[in-house]
Amino acid sequence: MRNEQEPGSLEKVLADIAVERAAQDRMWGVQEFPDGSGPVFTGDADKAKGDCAAAWSRGELTWRHILAEEFHEAMAEAEPAPLRNELVQTAAVAVKWIQALDRRNGASEHRTKEGGGRAEKLVRDRIPDLIQSAGRRPETRVADRDEYASLLRAKLYEEAGEYATSGDPAELADVLEVVRALAALHGMTPDDLEASRSAKHAERGGFSDRIVLRLKP
Repeated sequence: MRNEQEPGSLEKVLADIAVERAAQDRMWGVQEFPDGSGPVFTGDADKAKGDCAAAWSRGELTWRHILAEEFHEAMAEAEPAPLRNELVQTAAVAVKWIQALDRRNGASEHRTKEGGGRAEKLVRDRIPDLIQSAGRRPETRVADRDEYASLLRAKLYEEAGEYATSGDPAELADVLEVVRALAALHGMTPDDLEASRSAKHAERGGFSDRIVLRLKP
């Protein structure tokens, strides 16, 4: 049986990846962002695939070519299932590349980044006061309007991710607070938001009947 510390061992690489993921969670917590992928990147995927095939035909294929092809194929997907499939393939190629490095150079000790975390983030208005009342000095700045919109969108993913992870209904209040702030950016009052929700409910219904639509492949 192959020793998990042997250079090129799959077990060693996966263990290092698990350690790195745990370190990322300690630094950043739960993170949720838009995928940002889709058919607009199909041209990049086609080019990467062509580059990979050309390098193979010349006898000059490298791990860079292979990983780039898998990465760009993932970026060209928008639907969750095929995107996930392509990301798994991308990750698998990255793992194979690490195994090849270990076989050539010996397995090294993986060192994680620790301690820094995100330099800054959007917080509720009274958070600095609460920090100060706890005897600490908060460092703050005010975001401009365009940055504020981007930070709010990221905050929405963060708060929704925290609810999805914990299932704690108290987290829904945080989601609602961010939704109201986003609505205000669009000039909508809480009453406007509720009127829009109510109109859509009247037209399309809610979710209380637990109906699941089966989509055709």
